[in-house]
Amino acid sequence: MDGQIPIRFLIILAADGDNSEVRIARLAPAYYLFKDAPAEVVLATPSGGFADLTSEFRQTVHQSVHKEPTVGRFLTDRAARDDLADTLRLDQIVTEDFDAAFCIGLSGPLWSAEGVAATIRAFLTSGKPVAVIPGRRLDITPEGAATGLLILGDCEASPLLSAHALLKVVLEGRKKVTSAG
Repeated sequence: MDGQIPIRFLIILAADGDNSEVRIARLAPAYYLFKDAPAEVVLATPSGGFADLTSEFRQTVHQSVHKEPTVGRFLTDRAARDDLADTLRLDQIVTEDFDAAFCIGLSGPLWSAEGVAATIRAFLTSGKPVAVIPGRRLDITPEGAATGLLILGDCEASPLLSAHALLKVVLEGRKKVTSAG
């Protein structure tokens, strides 16, 4: 990084109890792509603390073979599990501290003025890119992404593909700033 300010990604886990679309298989590919970049990764949830993945986490831990290698890596990585156990609350997030956001499991209106949607809106309004892997019912109206870039994906490969796109946008933005200065 040569004395540069480190790249920082916020991963928002929009967990909503039993209907949560947040899964380790959706989190781990993006988490490690960013970490290996290298970048700092901060996890956040609406209420902070341990992300609401408890039953899925226990079930995944007991499986001996993991279809996705990053899931196995996550489950054996103490620092990753600590990040998951101690997420920030959304009201603790300062948009200016991050280069981009990656959101998993958002349901409802994207342009809402509260909760996860409000955090996404703040990033986009600040001209920062956001990738969203939606939950069950994401409502997107043509309101727009302000000056930010909104990346949406909703298939099994979307977490990794969206994370790659987000990382590329941030690296290109950093390159432009460095060459202009």
